[in-house]
Amino acid sequence: MIYSVGQVVFDYIFHLKNFPKINSTTYVQNYGEFFGGAAGNVAVVCSKLGQKASIVSFVGDDFKGSAYERHLRKNRVDLTHLRAVEGEKTARAFMFNDSKGRQISFFFWGAARRFHNAPIPNLKLGEGDVIHLANGSPEFNVRFARKYPGVSFDPGYDVVAYGKGEVKEILKNTRFLFCNEFELKRILKLLGIKEKELFAFPLEFVVVTKGSRGSSVTTEDGSFDVPAVKGKLVDPTGAGDAYRAAFLSAFLKGESLKRCARVASAVSSFVIQKYGAQTNIPSWREAVARVEFV
Repeated sequence: MIYSVGQVVFDYIFHLKNFPKINSTTYVQNYGEFFGGAAGNVAVVCSKLGQKASIVSFVGDDFKGSAYERHLRKNRVDLTHLRAVEGEKTARAFMFNDSKGRQISFFFWGAARRFHNAPIPNLKLGEGDVIHLANGSPEFNVRFARKYPGVSFDPGYDVVAYGKGEVKEILKNTRFLFCNEFELKRILKLLGIKEKELFAFPLEFVVVTKGSRGSSVTTEDGSFDVPAVKGKLVDPTGAGDAYRAAFLSAFLKGESLKRCARVASAVSSFVIQKYGAQTNIPSWREAVARVEFV
């Protein structure tokens, strides 16, 4: 089982030719409402790839009976630890993408505010189960990792909300670290260390995603790069979450780290080909076929 901890979000994705200047207007070429949030994205990708997945998150009272809830149930995602907060709306993300693939985002926390002071749930962890901490409250994630050491940690865009003490505390209890280049630089700057010094913490590996330039995987013994699997870019939303979910799914299947990275890259290449983070997720067989093809 992979427990995906973080936000469940209704994504509103807008596509523009160019971003407007301050106090000016531009035309929206198209837009849509999609299922998102790092916890939701990771859980659905894992389930599609054949892994059991459970979400630990908070939603509003507008979530029950929604298309998103039906979507999660259809994809066999366990919702035991998905809590509805009365009187609150489910979190919303408003993402604006331009023709160059750049993005500006606005986020409404809604029910996700509950993360800040919520108790850590009691999970019945089995052998081989993984807890993946995605975006959300740094304080909540620190407490979660302290209760269940050996987590997979992805700070995501919330990396800017973490202080030095919080990063140190969570890394003390982290087994797998996932981040993009900006997030890695932020962590290293906060701690005042170099990348190789991360292994003073009990990390098994560090994965850094680099967009169209692929990804790198580093262990105490060295590092290697894996190129991106090419796919026609329609919408980048959720590509990073898909990579992380696929990497963990492959890892739990016993694949080598290099194979994990290649499968993860292949899954991401599917996701970017359609609008929305959960619209075009491949099966394990489809992902592996694309790996073999390239």
